[in-house]
Amino acid sequence: MKIEKCVQFFQRNKIKIAFIAGGIILLFVAIHFFSRIGSDRRVFLYPLSGSSKIKKEVRYLNSHPVQGKINYYVDELILGPSFYRGRSLFTPGTAVEYCFLSEKTLYVGLSQEAVLQENGAQKLSEGLALLKKNIKKNFTGIKDIEVFIDGNCVSD
Repeated sequence: MKIEKCVQFFQRNKIKIAFIAGGIILLFVAIHFFSRIGSDRRVFLYPLSGSSKIKKEVRYLNSHPVQGKINYYVDELILGPSFYRGRSLFTPGTAVEYCFLSEKTLYVGLSQEAVLQENGAQKLSEGLALLKKNIKKNFTGIKDIEVFIDGNCVSD
């Protein structure tokens, strides 16, 4: 009995229900679209703990950061992943001391904590390789990346 009444209600009000459902869908699409204005989509690649796999994480970063887009990205990259079982590229506590672009070469200076390889961090060579891969994937205009740890040039 109740089901029959519901079916009759839907049959009588098809157009109204379609407009309301369409409006709700349109509202969700608009909220999703407008919430991304003022942010850049950036991809982060981090290793998984207990595995040799690399997992991709997408974050929406501010498109007009105070320190510049590249420096902001590198800061976020060094902070580490936000997903479960993600491993940091370097020891937690590693800081970006400087990051600047000269012609098509990016110079990145990391604090001395980067060489410690503690708390589940990657090996230094693997961390450097992933750091460079992440930066080149997100900023295609960068051709070379020079990394310095505690003021000393590190080559992988």
